[in-house]
Amino acid sequence: MGRRRSSNTLRRRRKQDFLTRPLFRLLVLCLLMDCALFPQVALGQTDSAGEYELKAAMLYHLTLFVEWPPSAYPNSEAPTILCILGRDPFGNALTSVVSGQPAARRRVEVRHMQNANEVRTCQVLYIGSSEKKNIVQVLSALRGASVLTVGEMAQFATRGGMIQFSLEEKQVRFDINLDEASQADLKISSKLLTLSRIVKDQAKKPGG
Repeated sequence: MGRRRSSNTLRRRRKQDFLTRPLFRLLVLCLLMDCALFPQVALGQTDSAGEYELKAAMLYHLTLFVEWPPSAYPNSEAPTILCILGRDPFGNALTSVVSGQPAARRRVEVRHMQNANEVRTCQVLYIGSSEKKNIVQVLSALRGASVLTVGEMAQFATRGGMIQFSLEEKQVRFDINLDEASQADLKISSKLLTLSRIVKDQAKKPGG
């Protein structure tokens, strides 16, 4: 009897330990975001290549959790344009993820932008860390446009970007500037918001 209780207690402890692991949290996120579309290899890798395979999948899946106004597209058949401005850290990973997208969803196309003057044609704009010095200029060029801005650089969301994400010890972290998204007439799914930290522009904070 004592052995059975001890065995049950051990199983419960192991289950609790697993539930608190960052990898488990990541798996839950995958389920929320249709894990079938994620590169399976990315979950088990910790090197930089595996990290950006996962981040490429996360960037693509953001398009499934954001609603754009009809005015953001020229017509109902137009694709969602996912643009990269600055150095592209994803290599072929993003193209691979996009090429495997279900036909039933609005098609996503990846484009590389050369300068801030082109970015208003995008629905999603990933701003590379190489554009850190130009971030104010880029975000200013998007005023009044329904473009979801995404980045990884420090304080991206508190400086006017909309979604800042990172991967720390296999745990995906999101900072979302909901005010900026709302001003651009973008609606972010509550599923994504529950996994995120909501932040505000530094300049708009009391005493900022």
